[in-house]
Amino acid sequence: MKRIGGNFLFGILILLFGLALLINNLGIMDISIGSIISTWWPLFVIAGGLSLLLNHGSKGEVLSGIFILFLGVAFLLGNLEIWNINLSFVFKLFWPTMLILIGVSFLTGKRGSGKSNYAIMGGVERNKEAWTLDETGFVAFMGGIELNFKYAEIPEGETAIDLTAIMGGIEIRVPKDIDVECKGSVILGGLELLSRSTGGLIASTSSSQKGTGDSKKKLTFYCRAIMGGIEIKSID
Repeated sequence: MKRIGGNFLFGILILLFGLALLINNLGIMDISIGSIISTWWPLFVIAGGLSLLLNHGSKGEVLSGIFILFLGVAFLLGNLEIWNINLSFVFKLFWPTMLILIGVSFLTGKRGSGKSNYAIMGGVERNKEAWTLDETGFVAFMGGIELNFKYAEIPEGETAIDLTAIMGGIEIRVPKDIDVECKGSVILGGLELLSRSTGGLIASTSSSQKGTGDSKKKLTFYCRAIMGGIEIKSID
């Protein structure tokens, strides 16, 4: 089945609003654009939810799509005065649930066995000069981390590396000649792991790379993005 992109759904809505504006400006019909926007803006939220549901890559994206779709429909029904839903109760449940999920994500999953490096409202860069991979945990809290493993001294065998981005970003570059495996989860953020990407309220994905060389080295990344983003790309 062909994937239906979110751009397609949003394009249809923008096209319809444009046609309404054109008809109004030509005097063919007297359409209140302001009234249309104030009433029907939840359609964009609904389109976002449908896009996740139609193109989901994980169970997490399905849950995100359902939640966003529910919010869009609730706002639309309220604007149409068909059904007034008390959304304040929904949000009272939403944030505690997010905090619980964040706590669970920290308590579960594998970790690197080495020491950790933190970028707190600052930055860590290792992308121009040779460096030794003696730290297997990297945390970006309202900061940024850039690591280029092309210049890293990587031990033979498998090395597990834990990446956590909280309201921050982590950019990783890995050479194509070594094996790489990526596993990640995201809460209110985004992941781009080699050939796969995901994002939303709650989502998860995984990706891998078979090295082009004869290297016995392997990097395994365990990624966690919370209101932040992690990107892992393969380079020559």
